[in-house]
Amino acid sequence: MKKKKLSLSTKVLIGLFAGILVGLFFGEHVGWLSIVGDIFIGLLQMTVLPYIMISLIVNIGRLKIDEAKRLIKYAVIFLGLLLVIGLVGLFIFPLAFPEWGSGSFYSSDFVQNPTQFDFVKLYIPSNPFASMSNNVVPAVVLFSIFIGLGLMKLPNKEVLLKPLDVMNTALNQVNKMIVKITPIGVFGIAGGIVSKLSWPDLNRLQGYLLVYLFAVILFTFIVLPYVISIFTPFTPKTVFKFTRSTLITIFVTSKIIVVFPQLIEDIKNIVSTESRANDEARAEVDVLMPLAYPFPNLGTFMIFVFVPFAAWYTGNSLGLSDYPLFLSSTLLSSFVAPITGLPFTLNVLDIPKETINLFMVSTVITDRIRVVLGGFHLITLTLLSVSASRGWLRLNKKKLINASAVVFVTFFVSIVGLNWLLTKNMEKIPSNVDILNHFKLINPVQPYEILKKSSPNPTVRWKGENILGRIKRRGKIRIGFYEDAIPFTFYNSDSQLVGLGIDLAHRLAKDLEVAIEFVPIKRGSLIAGLDSDYYDIVMSDIFLSTKYAQKIPLSKPYLTISLALITRNDNNDLNTFESATKLDSFSICYFERAEVAEEYASFFGNVKLYPIKSMDEFFVDEGDSVKYDAYLTSAERASILTIFHPNYKVVNPLPYHIKNPLVFPLAKSDIWKNYIDNWIEFRTNDGTINRAFEQWILGHEYKRKERAWSVWDDIILPAIGKNF
Repeated sequence: MKKKKLSLSTKVLIGLFAGILVGLFFGEHVGWLSIVGDIFIGLLQMTVLPYIMISLIVNIGRLKIDEAKRLIKYAVIFLGLLLVIGLVGLFIFPLAFPEWGSGSFYSSDFVQNPTQFDFVKLYIPSNPFASMSNNVVPAVVLFSIFIGLGLMKLPNKEVLLKPLDVMNTALNQVNKMIVKITPIGVFGIAGGIVSKLSWPDLNRLQGYLLVYLFAVILFTFIVLPYVISIFTPFTPKTVFKFTRSTLITIFVTSKIIVVFPQLIEDIKNIVSTESRANDEARAEVDVLMPLAYPFPNLGTFMIFVFVPFAAWYTGNSLGLSDYPLFLSSTLLSSFVAPITGLPFTLNVLDIPKETINLFMVSTVITDRIRVVLGGFHLITLTLLSVSASRGWLRLNKKKLINASAVVFVTFFVSIVGLNWLLTKNMEKIPSNVDILNHFKLINPVQPYEILKKSSPNPTVRWKGENILGRIKRRGKIRIGFYEDAIPFTFYNSDSQLVGLGIDLAHRLAKDLEVAIEFVPIKRGSLIAGLDSDYYDIVMSDIFLSTKYAQKIPLSKPYLTISLALITRNDNNDLNTFESATKLDSFSICYFERAEVAEEYASFFGNVKLYPIKSMDEFFVDEGDSVKYDAYLTSAERASILTIFHPNYKVVNPLPYHIKNPLVFPLAKSDIWKNYIDNWIEFRTNDGTINRAFEQWILGHEYKRKERAWSVWDDIILPAIGKNF
């Protein structure tokens, strides 16, 4: 008896699991396997765009105008139906997020203009050859459509169409040859990805990942199969029988386009199971699939559940009134890639755009499940449209009733279950407050002492001695700091003095090979303290100003910040310059720097300024009366403050950003100033200041590169070492 050959889908699954096991076993040692995967994807891609172009030109060129109108009409109707189903899902699935508050770190997006969509470049092939070389699929599709339409009425069009048909058949044959090595390609991709995967990075994203995973599973294996069986003569069993190996390949490669010709062939095989099918029905598949590809699909559509997740994660969950704007902006944004569309939607809803960094981490998983749903969306849309066009469409009322009950129960159980699971799991996930409080100093910690109150340096300078000389002689440097200048200088939850300025202070002391005396600064006494020899240098967030420049020595700038306001979340009057200037008046409070506050307020003319001595004068609990409308500080510091006060937000009503350098006030000594200026330049160039900025301001914890976990390195080798 002959042995039964393994099907392609079985071989692909074997390659997938073998790659995962090899990646887990050997870790980074098999990272080179990703090269095998890249070669496989490249081979698949080389025939795709020519296949789409020629297929559209040939099949549209042979259509009659009435047939073309009918196909497009049905495709638009069913695309609208599927997107409405997606909108319902986007409304329902965020209900799975439990109550949980956090906040957001600063993002450079605050001072950047929002990304604008270039719809003209995306959809209009002003230079078809450039669109082809840059793989701009929507523009290539439109170009092919117009060529096909141009051929429709030509009497001798078969002279061109027949050779193109042969060419398309050849491209399809090439694709089938490459598909045969899919198991090898899948093995390489899986092994390369798993060998480098960092599971801890995905920990904070579990809420989004779980909700999105359930959304994809429910739509792919319940909702869309029911839609197919209710309205068409095809059964889900038939659909999965012909498409499973292609869907697995889509999952592993994270790309629909690379298996597009194979997906078209699969759908043609499904259509062929209908007894009334003919060549015209199969030809309609060749037309519909490339036409549908550039338009939004449910895979991309549902990825926007990240938006309510981001709002929830940062402690400002979307309200019911926000959903019309959310859903409408999603509909627009879904026409482009998520990495382009998501920032637009986040910006529209005033959700911190730095959360896009979380999304980028998640794509290692979501990109693979997103395209599976996207592929099944195309299958569903094509089968519905072909069935309607050929007169096979019918409504199975019994299945509709059963489907409604199953879908309702499944969705209800999923939402309730996810809500319960996330409520339990999120208790273990640190909020941004916890993350900030548990940041460790990046630079080597030097011996230090924190004085209880400020006082003059006990070591008097010798005659002719400069500040640097005294520091080296006594083996200590006196560094002034503000106790509540978070995130530059502050006490964390463990009562440790930390922050960007403290981190740099330890680096400076290390370079000088001295210990540190941290001297607290009282509000309003910085200049007097320097004049009285209390500090050698002040390392907090000190803005450069003409007043300070006239009275005390200042270092060269080491960072540049942007001025911003903190105001209550429900205060929308300060969101824009237009709305702010319409107010009769509004109040801004500030610390010490009256000249900076006056310059900022001068752009409005209707502002009242108030100096304050404590943050408690500004921040109030929800429901309490507001004393001041806004607090002026840097956007970098303001973002951190909103982590601790999530009912506040960061705004800049001005139509531009006022930037201000941060400097270190210094004790008077030319040699000391020259040393600090050179030190700033050196530590800027070697990345020390940038690393501190990324951790304490952006919230990206500094971690030295660690080897990825693997069975070989973490289990087998240690076991071998113990035995020998």
